[in-house]
Amino acid sequence: MSSDEKRVKILELFHETKDFFQLKEIEKLASKKGVVEKTVKEILLSLVADGLVQSDKIGASNFFWSFPSAQGATLRNKVNAAQQEHENLSAKIQECQEVIVKEQQSRVDSVERQTSLEEFQSLQEELAALQSELRAYGRCDPEHLAQKNRAIFLAKEATLRWTDNTVIARDHFVRNFALSLDEVNQHFSIPIDFEDIE
Repeated sequence: MSSDEKRVKILELFHETKDFFQLKEIEKLASKKGVVEKTVKEILLSLVADGLVQSDKIGASNFFWSFPSAQGATLRNKVNAAQQEHENLSAKIQECQEVIVKEQQSRVDSVERQTSLEEFQSLQEELAALQSELRAYGRCDPEHLAQKNRAIFLAKEATLRWTDNTVIARDHFVRNFALSLDEVNQHFSIPIDFEDIE
């Protein structure tokens, strides 16, 4: 028996009896309908998750129920909600169509408007051509060059800051450990022209 068939059998059990059941009772009744007892809990929980079966905890016991009328009420609520949404969307569509008609009426076709539209079209084509040409010369783009110069400036500032930090640390070793500058440079592999930044 497939999972869907098991779901139908368990729902039939509720709809035929129109009663409340605990899990153990449902397992016994469902086994009489051919549903394996071990799978009843899983199927029942899936029915609860889908809203086809209701459940509630009373004291220490969980009770499950499903009435045919409840399923009909749920479907009616869904249909009503869908109809309401349809009406709202239809009203919005009508409103948009009215705006379109109003806008079309306000744009009376004239020689001046045609001339303006043609000029606008030619300017758009010219702009597209210029942007294409600008992309071809991307490395010479002023904005691109400004970004590169800014990045170079920031990198140089960071280099100077770390050079100063290294000089401070090197001087600390020379003063506190009685080492010569050459010994510290050699030990930390600091080149002679370390401070020359151009």
